[in-house]
Amino acid sequence: MTVPSIRVQRWALGLGLSLVAVVARADNSLGQRDNLSTGLNERQRAELAVPPGFVEGASLNGLLRNYYLARDNHDTPARQDPREWVQGLYLSFRSGYTDTPIGVGLDVHGFYGLKLDGGGGSGGAGLLPLDSQRAPQADFSSAGAALKLRGFDSLLQAGDQYLENPLVAGGVSRLFPQTFRGLTLKHYGLEHLTLDVGMVDSTRLRNQSGQSRLTTSYGSGDKAGVAADREAPRMVWAGGIYSAADGPTLTLYGGQLSDIWRQYYIGVSQGFALSPSVTLTPYLHYFKTRDQGRGQLGRIDNDTYSGGLTLGMAGQSLTLGVQKVDGDTPFDYIAQDDRSFLYLSNSQQYADFNAPGERSWKLQYQTSLAFIEAPDLQFSAAYTRGEADLTRVDPGNPGYGYIYNAAGKQAHHWERDLALRYAVPDGRAKGLNVTLRWAAHRTGQGYTAPGNTRGNANADEYRVIVDYPFSVF
Repeated sequence: MTVPSIRVQRWALGLGLSLVAVVARADNSLGQRDNLSTGLNERQRAELAVPPGFVEGASLNGLLRNYYLARDNHDTPARQDPREWVQGLYLSFRSGYTDTPIGVGLDVHGFYGLKLDGGGGSGGAGLLPLDSQRAPQADFSSAGAALKLRGFDSLLQAGDQYLENPLVAGGVSRLFPQTFRGLTLKHYGLEHLTLDVGMVDSTRLRNQSGQSRLTTSYGSGDKAGVAADREAPRMVWAGGIYSAADGPTLTLYGGQLSDIWRQYYIGVSQGFALSPSVTLTPYLHYFKTRDQGRGQLGRIDNDTYSGGLTLGMAGQSLTLGVQKVDGDTPFDYIAQDDRSFLYLSNSQQYADFNAPGERSWKLQYQTSLAFIEAPDLQFSAAYTRGEADLTRVDPGNPGYGYIYNAAGKQAHHWERDLALRYAVPDGRAKGLNVTLRWAAHRTGQGYTAPGNTRGNANADEYRVIVDYPFSVF
């Protein structure tokens, strides 16, 4: 979907995060992004206009985040209900740029997470790292930095950084955002067109202190759910976004996850004003994925289509989304994108509706509650239903064989998502956000493969997130 023009606030420029409730390019912010969004593409473009001065343009901002996540797995073979509660502190220093033909700057970030609850075998919710006994650790922390250069209408970054594009993006739906280590370049010199190329060789996952090699969300396990040797040494990509005022937004990307796949993406959307207060926005996403190199996840021949219509009126929106996966493997993506920036119409809080041969539809409603004199409350509700064919999977496939189910010819499942957010509008607590989320996922006969302990079962998931942004300078 298309992102409308977003006003980037000064604290967001410094922190690199945005708590503004906006429609995300891939998903809705209220239902998917948990307040915590890098706002990366908008922030980077805005940095080109920051006046010269390494110190004069610097900022130090932070975010206090309290996060509770509990999942009731009704019948999972693992017989474990993950539950974690964590208090986090995030700090971000962003320098200005030197007054030289090529401006030089530095971004530094760090965080600390403290466990408040998660013992008694209830860990595994993704907020905290796990020890050798799969118990959540008492705390964790990390820090990273990236050198940045600007000039000739371009921005070059090298080091630990955030990414957001259709092929690789950092998950933000847990305590802290995921980062990637590598080199990226964006060019803004062509009218209405942004060019984007990059290479990364490792990532810091959302509940991890150190770096990991690149893996995928669905191809990194076996029937026992144990991580296998499915790592890639690097990811490279090139792409562009064309967006003109009152015209369509067209996005094209191509990339390669070494020894795993080549992937291509095309997306288009266009907003139409039906009246001064009513808009209609159709959108379409297409992914083409093929195995590459040593094919560490086996043969991949996957085409995935998703699209829909969004009707907006008076602070409300109604979206109808449809999705089709054409292939004998699921639509997969780099871990841990976790749906925060996933460019699939029907990817939801719990399930992606991306199984082999799956067809799905979604109905979603979002609104502020201004019509009941509560403009600082936002509400979102969605229902998604799909039918997959798990018999299409090759049980001998090294990456996805665990998904095979002989009884899964017509594997049905559905998900219901509800979210409510309150933002304090003024006073000392201005900027404080509280978000409540509930997802219910139910499956039919044959949906979960025998021996698959990775989830995809009947479950209810609850999240409570309290965010408070602050600025030091």
